[in-house]
Amino acid sequence: MESWRSAGDVLRWWRTTVLGWTQQQAADRLNVRHSALSNWERGERAISLDLDEVDDALAGGRVLRDLLWSHGTADGLEPGRIWSGIFDGPSRPVWMWIRSVSPRVVVESEWGVARLEVVFDLGPNGVFLTNGATVPDSPIVVQLSSPGWVDFGNGTLPPAVPGAQILDAIDLLRASSAQGPLMDMFTSTLEARVASQDPVATDFANRAPDAVDSYLHRGDGAARRWRPLSEGLDAMERQRYGDLRRARGLSLAAVADRLHDQTGLAVGRDTLRRFETAVGHPHDPELPVGLDHVLGAGGRLSVVEHRSGRGDGTVRFPSFWRGPFWIAFDGPDEVWPVPIVLQRGNFQRDLELGRPELISAHWFDPGVPLRIRAHPDVRWRVGVGRRAGAEAIDQNWAPINIDVAHQAISEIEGAMYDAVRKSTGDDRADEAAAGDGDGAAEGPTEGDGADDERLDQGDDPAA
Repeated sequence: MESWRSAGDVLRWWRTTVLGWTQQQAADRLNVRHSALSNWERGERAISLDLDEVDDALAGGRVLRDLLWSHGTADGLEPGRIWSGIFDGPSRPVWMWIRSVSPRVVVESEWGVARLEVVFDLGPNGVFLTNGATVPDSPIVVQLSSPGWVDFGNGTLPPAVPGAQILDAIDLLRASSAQGPLMDMFTSTLEARVASQDPVATDFANRAPDAVDSYLHRGDGAARRWRPLSEGLDAMERQRYGDLRRARGLSLAAVADRLHDQTGLAVGRDTLRRFETAVGHPHDPELPVGLDHVLGAGGRLSVVEHRSGRGDGTVRFPSFWRGPFWIAFDGPDEVWPVPIVLQRGNFQRDLELGRPELISAHWFDPGVPLRIRAHPDVRWRVGVGRRAGAEAIDQNWAPINIDVAHQAISEIEGAMYDAVRKSTGDDRADEAAAGDGDGAAEGPTEGDGADDERLDQGDDPAA
């Protein structure tokens, strides 16, 4: 089986197997010289076009763009056992790409009211899990038994990928280990729909009987409590930013453009070069977090503190941040145990801490603040990134009122039933109409001659 050693291998596979095009046909559509495309496919040069341009020109449906972007993860980031992703925007087909240093891996994942636990024998290119729909702004947390990499992408994968299985997640889903009113409401609603032979629920039960059974009998203890490992950083290592940038095929200029467009941070190439080589300190404290964001690191590069306080307080994260955050609680011995309430938008989490604690969760709505209600003597520090030693609390956030709960249940049901329809081929809707997902808009790669790969207006494409 063919192993994708570089993004060029992915590009060549897409051109030859998915499209059936010659190299010249693809070069014409990309408006680049034949020699440039040849260099990209051989891995001798990084792709110097914006990946959205590549995706559009080669009919990628967002899949090609995200595959090319994701390929760099294994080259630019160290293998880990905890990975997470958040899909924003409207519900749409998505996929998860799992690779590991071990040929056999146990994958555990929680996504709202759903979970999966499955053993995979990985091919040269790992394994793909697909799902026909999403619940917007619902974090997916994945734990691997052996260190590896997990990427999240958009669109409908081709039916075959070399060296990798493609499996439908709907066949593997089970009831989440989450507890609380939202899980109880979803289960009771599903039970009532199945009992009344609601057509949509019946389709779900017929397509995924084990999944439905796990919800209806979850009181039997079938779903064990899922505890993610405490994995992350204690300190920032700035050279890792450069490693990931190069693995993504981005020049310093391209990163500067992405920072400006996606985060509003205005920095030049020299500033970025000094940052990567640990020369001096960045003038803007949000630069490490901004770089983590535009490089698609998912909080694996930056553990920056944003605010500290005591008692009740409010924290606003950077306007672009959608990823892990952490809170460190401390205080005098006499205050413990102590109740603490966290609220993010329309959901809150009640905690009972018996001692100083470091916790983490995921942030998905930069438009709302995090509100903390705690004893006046409890001190706290809040920051972003995946911090080592933090206990994850992504599950069991409760809606603040019944209307929010009903809305959440409606979104979850819609995504599950939509995924069933698409997995059985009953939904032929045009997926291209769904909005863009988290993507990668790339700039020219570093090095001389990148602009020469473009065809000039007067050039003969067949030359």
